[in-house]
Amino acid sequence: MLPYTFQELRDRLKHEIEKYGKIFIAFDFDNTIFDYHNQGKDYSEIISLLKKCSDQGHTLILFTSNDDKERLEFMMLYCKHFGIKVKYVNENPEVEALKNCKKPYYNILLDDRGGLLESYQILSSVIGENE
Repeated sequence: MLPYTFQELRDRLKHEIEKYGKIFIAFDFDNTIFDYHNQGKDYSEIISLLKKCSDQGHTLILFTSNDDKERLEFMMLYCKHFGIKVKYVNENPEVEALKNCKKPYYNILLDDRGGLLESYQILSSVIGENE
């Protein structure tokens, strides 16, 4: 049995929002909000959720393995076009205790290779309550 249920993970995220007023949301770009392989996939629900998170004042971190300057500029323009306000790219946010930590800090990660469906469902349910 896993150490956390869906409800426990959801409640933990909700508690962090209530305690700190915001959360740190990391998200991948390719095949998470952008159809990198041109397979006709629709990422509009994830994009919409990240925009809601932006609108509610949560901190968004673009978490990508791509370091090509032109590609990163495209990613930032793409996010801006959809109202996703990226504050950090592959960096730790303003958490003083983690300033020198190499592992990026986030409360939740949206990534096509890391439980995207479950993370989307948890985040969506918590953010929906804050509208």
